[in-house]
Amino acid sequence: MGFNNMLEKAQGLTNSASDAVSKLLDEFNAALPTIKALGFSVEDIQVGMGLLPEVKATLIAAADNVDVKDLDGMIEKKSEQKTLVVVLKALQAAYNVREQLGDLGLSGVEIDLTLGFPPKVSIGFMRKATLSAPAPITA
Repeated sequence: MGFNNMLEKAQGLTNSASDAVSKLLDEFNAALPTIKALGFSVEDIQVGMGLLPEVKATLIAAADNVDVKDLDGMIEKKSEQKTLVVVLKALQAAYNVREQLGDLGLSGVEIDLTLGFPPKVSIGFMRKATLSAPAPITA
């Protein structure tokens, strides 16, 4: 394989990675209004570029701001937004576990979201969350 051929392949990979990151960011941006409406704020964003690009975000909220009963309706209403649905289902599962554990004094909730191949959502509860009240949900 010649040097020019390798450069062309590298350029193709770079373009594919850029397209993938762009799609991931579009999905994240589409999910943000609903996530913010639940009371979450974006704490941290990281973009990783490599053979498999990824976007990582950390979002935090006061645990009491999230009304788990509303999540089913949101999932149904926003079913075409795959990233959002994954986050909402992960929140449901985490809150179910939290409920079974009882009151441990964990007043904050944190979403660690990795948009990549494969995507990953981790939900954690923490002692403190210094955030504002949830924003109203818009269409």
